[in-house]
Amino acid sequence: MSRGIERGLIYLDEDDYADFTERLGVWLAKSGAKCLAWCLMPNHFHFLALRGLRPLSEVMHHVMTGYAVNFNGRHHRAGHLFQNRYKAIICDAEEYLLELVPYIHLNPLRAKMVKDLADLENYKWCGHAAALKGAPDEIIDRNLLLEHFGDDEKTAIKNYNAVMAEKARDGVRVNLSGGGLQRSLGGVGNTLIALRAGDKVLSDPRILGEGDFVETILRTAGESAERVLKSRAELLFEVEMRTGIRREEILRPSHDREPARARALYCYLCKEKAGASGMDLMRELGIGQTGVSKLIAKGRKLLESEKIVM
Repeated sequence: MSRGIERGLIYLDEDDYADFTERLGVWLAKSGAKCLAWCLMPNHFHFLALRGLRPLSEVMHHVMTGYAVNFNGRHHRAGHLFQNRYKAIICDAEEYLLELVPYIHLNPLRAKMVKDLADLENYKWCGHAAALKGAPDEIIDRNLLLEHFGDDEKTAIKNYNAVMAEKARDGVRVNLSGGGLQRSLGGVGNTLIALRAGDKVLSDPRILGEGDFVETILRTAGESAERVLKSRAELLFEVEMRTGIRREEILRPSHDREPARARALYCYLCKEKAGASGMDLMRELGIGQTGVSKLIAKGRKLLESEKIVM
């Protein structure tokens, strides 16, 4: 689960919150993704999104990387801002959506940043006010969200309010029989939850749904239950976020120490988690078989010796 580096703050003032939300709104629109719930907290964020034509990894790369660079410049700091890449969960079934929306929107209440449900409407960096009142919000797709709560706007708002009130009284507990959400959302972190849109969705190996849905997702992606493959693009993003080395430097042959370490990690992870062949990596990196083999061995040693978790 990803947090601000060393559990530090990722938003220090209103300009930070505004910068992040603007970037998110722009890239959601570009990708065609639809956001059904969102909340920014001082050291983490949560989103519930229906993915569009472009992968969520691309959206989050642009949002998080661009924001981190701007944040560092604005606050005169250097180094990583996010501890890890975002976490994504593939979600199925209406009952889960009705749990996830209040889980996300009630974050400020759970953290005692607002005093009650009425006060939550005044929290600017959350989709609750937009969902309830149609307040200006460039992130949430209000109409799509309310469709899940009722056949018309009046009924949907009434049902949404009822669910929010119930979860607020329950202490914002998440009670799902499968336990997948409990495991994935049990702590603070950067979470983006992806709802199935009828096509293949590749994300982190966490799937929220019944057994047959899990099997279908894995089968559609050509994966086994024992091992969920990631795309090389996702792994490149993970290494970029983890090491702070830009992808251009990772993919460009050089003898500089830090880019070479990042390149070694990328090669090893591509082999182990993306099923990439030596030929794939030779073509991508423009190096020979011996070079690829050395990088894979070096990446394995780095992960083992430094106990790096990817």
